[in-house]
Amino acid sequence: MTGEPYPLVDAVVVTYASRDDVGRCLASLRAVRGMGTVVVVDHGDDGSDEVASSMGAVVVRDPSNPGFGAGHNRGMALTGAAYVLLMNPDAALVPGAVEEGMALLDAQPRIAACQGVIIDEATGLPERSQGILLGPVHLWGRALRLRSLLRWRPVRSMALRFPGVADHVERVPDGPADTAALGATALLVRRAAFDEVGGFDQRFFLYGEDTDLSKRWTEAGWRLVALPVPWAVHHAGGSSTSSWDREIEWWRGTMTFAATWFRASQWVMAVGAAAVRAATLSARRPSRALSAWRAMVTGPVGARGSARRAGT
Repeated sequence: MTGEPYPLVDAVVVTYASRDDVGRCLASLRAVRGMGTVVVVDHGDDGSDEVASSMGAVVVRDPSNPGFGAGHNRGMALTGAAYVLLMNPDAALVPGAVEEGMALLDAQPRIAACQGVIIDEATGLPERSQGILLGPVHLWGRALRLRSLLRWRPVRSMALRFPGVADHVERVPDGPADTAALGATALLVRRAAFDEVGGFDQRFFLYGEDTDLSKRWTEAGWRLVALPVPWAVHHAGGSSTSSWDREIEWWRGTMTFAATWFRASQWVMAVGAAAVRAATLSARRPSRALSAWRAMVTGPVGARGSARRAGT
């Protein structure tokens, strides 16, 4: 604590099968100056809640697992500070970084959220944690597995010339920079901004909810800022059961975002990309082909159609 009459910042961590990671995450949170209440919403049954409780966190256990965004909304309701850190359990903060973020939010009241550079623990390289809003180009790049081409210097140099994909290459801004989207890995948010837009949309289960929240913030006139400072180290994918399942969930969430926000022409391109990727995933696991197509194609198409008919 810093001697302030109320905490400067609280934190919410949503866990699922995170027992091996959550202790390090909580230790890094407790090192933040001015840290107040730390809430852990546990959606699993592997004992993550016991680890969190032993480290002094307020624990909410909900094995029904309603989703990442729903968990954060629930945790936010149990905090009271003006600023709240929304944390992945497999991320650990870099000492001193969040304090810099809080100073920025104090100085500029129209910033809804900020985040610094997220480092992939396995590679030591920056993750893509900020940038332009996801669009059809991103979906087709993922469907065709083009990201692997970025390992080649000539391809990286060419990608830097195109604003639509440059943020996949240049992941560290030169200084504090306004951005269209921030990934919710270790996101420092202003409570007033979070409350104004209603928090996370709970239709999203995993993936896409942070992009949707970013979009709603900017639509409401709030700013999002990416900082150039090392912010957190991330053990990516630590809570997912397999790469196949993780890919399905990424597309499910991303297509929910696309169904909500894309124009008609963009939507057609998105469905095409999803269909291509669903076909390749189905070939890998024919027994689960139907579930892949429902999650990635038919489900989002049906949801968009229903929303359009309802006029929303």
